Amino acid sequence: MTEPSTNPAYYALRVSTTAIAPEWWAAAHEHGRRAPLPVRALLGGRTRVELTAEEAVLAIHWASRLSGWGDDGQHPLVVYPPLATAER
Repeated sequence: MTEPSTNPAYYALRVSTTAIAPEWWAAAHEHGRRAPLPVRALLGGRTRVELTAEEAVLAIHWASRLSGWGDDGQHPLVVYPPLATAER
């Protein structure tokens, strides 16, 4: 497991390669107009977006409120490097 990095210059919000999450993707597209800009970029077809820790927290917070998030213990979006617990 990757350890959280301290103060990286940037984070990357990525589409998970292991979580299919069709219910989440449908909900995300339905509510995409209200999504944070990094999530909108992923909904538009990007697979990775560079962002700050604050933007990553906001994106994951928005994404985690949609149905289908965490199905089968997987999340459709991931932040790399992982955010430290204090940042979440």
